[in-house]
Amino acid sequence: MTRLIITTVKEISRHQVSRFLIVGVFSFLIEFCVFTVLVDFFHIKYTEANLPAMAISVVCNYFLTKMFVFEGGRYNDRVTFILFVVFTLFGLGLNQFFLWFLVEHGDVNIKLSKFIAVGLASIFNYFTKKYLVF
Repeated sequence: MTRLIITTVKEISRHQVSRFLIVGVFSFLIEFCVFTVLVDFFHIKYTEANLPAMAISVVCNYFLTKMFVFEGGRYNDRVTFILFVVFTLFGLGLNQFFLWFLVEHGDVNIKLSKFIAVGLASIFNYFTKKYLVF
């Protein structure tokens, strides 16, 4: 079943950027659901809820990216994972900054800010993963 899903996704999207976006959307849904549960149900401050939501999403994103987007790699799995996490932490910093800035200084709704912040950080994430990690 898993092999069928992988094959189907690859056939639907032969273009690397498209596969990156598909994986990114799936990872974002995981991140956004965790973020929403933490903010709305557990009443955790949005800046604090962002970190565990991102952490869960990052682990899922690593495996999905490796399976669907960037086949093979420049380095062994351990080095690739470390680089993935390091650059993702930079992306997290951008995400956190954009989220904070939009909410506190742009007076933008928290959830809309989350969408925008993820979109902006995704640009950084794609290029670092493509050219420096995989």
